[in-house]
Amino acid sequence: MRRVAALIVVLALGLALYTPAAAQVGPLPPAEPPPPAPTSTNEEGLSTLEQLLLFGAAAALIGAIAWVIVRDAKRSAPVQERSQSAGPKPSAREREQRQRRDKAKAARQQRKRNRRR
Repeated sequence: MRRVAALIVVLALGLALYTPAAAQVGPLPPAEPPPPAPTSTNEEGLSTLEQLLLFGAAAALIGAIAWVIVRDAKRSAPVQERSQSAGPKPSAREREQRQRRDKAKAARQQRKRNRRR
């Protein structure tokens, strides 16, 4: 509670000292008039050739950035080559799932053979 009271006293004294100092400042000087508007507008901007060069350089820069990103991505995550004959062995779950699918397919074929015609 004492800290809050001390803080209020310090703020009140600070404001009391600031008010007379602010009153000593006189009125503000008049603002400067705005600069005159230009009378001639001979600026035509960029020529067509300059625009083409600017856009071509921007396209080349974006292309170079894309090329570097793709090259780095290929280096960082190389694709493992797989041979057709020697593939990785399936896990037990994949093997069981394949067996169930084969068994279901065989059952469907058997039902088709036993249909009445």
